[in-house]
Amino acid sequence: MTNPGLLLAATVLALVAMPSVSVAHAHAASCKVDAAKDRSDIARLERRWIADIAHGDRRGLAAILADDYVDIDWQGHRRDKQALLDALRPDAGKTQRISALQVRTWGDTAVATGTNRVHSSAQGWTAEVSFSDVFACIDGDWRAVSSQETVARPPAGAAAPAS
Repeated sequence: MTNPGLLLAATVLALVAMPSVSVAHAHAASCKVDAAKDRSDIARLERRWIADIAHGDRRGLAAILADDYVDIDWQGHRRDKQALLDALRPDAGKTQRISALQVRTWGDTAVATGTNRVHSSAQGWTAEVSFSDVFACIDGDWRAVSSQETVARPPAGAAAPAS
């Protein structure tokens, strides 16, 4: 029998292990154009991040993350950009959808907060993961520099993560 808490941990790890940078500017978004465009570009990067995870696109993810990117996952573990990229494992039976996305900007800094609803059709569970992503304008493009996730609603039957 599979441990639902372990499955949740693996899923959250895979979710966070995916974005990065400047390579060919395929996913880059120019920054400091104007506040409304910057917010729109950050929202687009958030959607791209999820798509890159779903497709296992390490190069695309690398284009979103700053070289010194740091993530604090839902269990409090600290991971750098390379650890996230190395942990990327696409799963065709898993879908993700961002909701309640809010983007705020202050010059060359932006913060995106929202909820990522993760569903595994193969394993029959859904989890809601609240997140905060911090972006910085680096060499003229928005890059994620830091992220933190919190499981807002664990899969049914899974133990809530320990504090």
